[in-house]
Amino acid sequence: MSRPRVLKTVGRVAALALLLMAMAGPWTLDTHTAQEEACSAPLVWLGDGHCACKVSLWTLIGVSVKWGNDGLFWLLLLPGLPFLSTMLLILGGERRWPWVCHLTAWGLAAILSIVALVAHWRHVGAVSFRLWGVWLCAVAAIAVLAEEILAARRRPGREASPAGAGVD
Repeated sequence: MSRPRVLKTVGRVAALALLLMAMAGPWTLDTHTAQEEACSAPLVWLGDGHCACKVSLWTLIGVSVKWGNDGLFWLLLLPGLPFLSTMLLILGGERRWPWVCHLTAWGLAAILSIVALVAHWRHVGAVSFRLWGVWLCAVAAIAVLAEEILAARRRPGREASPAGAGVD
């Protein structure tokens, strides 16, 4: 196996580990009114008489299954798509169609996490780093997309066309 291919595989496996950690991290806060003294770990004191429980993506998926909300279930599985596409690339080899599906899956995960962050910001009115699971998913997805695109542009055997080539 060539060195660039090994590096890509190691990077993809690391991205999968980050994705799994992100899905286990908090994606939303379930708030309720409480006194500060009654808000002890694992709850988080938000101030202004509110206490919150950090809810992971796995919990949200379980709740959507329990409530029978199929639309929410499929939407919440979007961050899991990169796991499948990455495994397909690692085990099946580098082919164009699986690579395009891989980029699409990571792009959807990035979009979902960014939309979740914006929705939380609009609801609460502030950016919260307590939702580190969403942040980690967004950063990992954007990093994977950048790495994959840059690696494809620097692929060996790809000739750079001179400026103005083909223009008379």
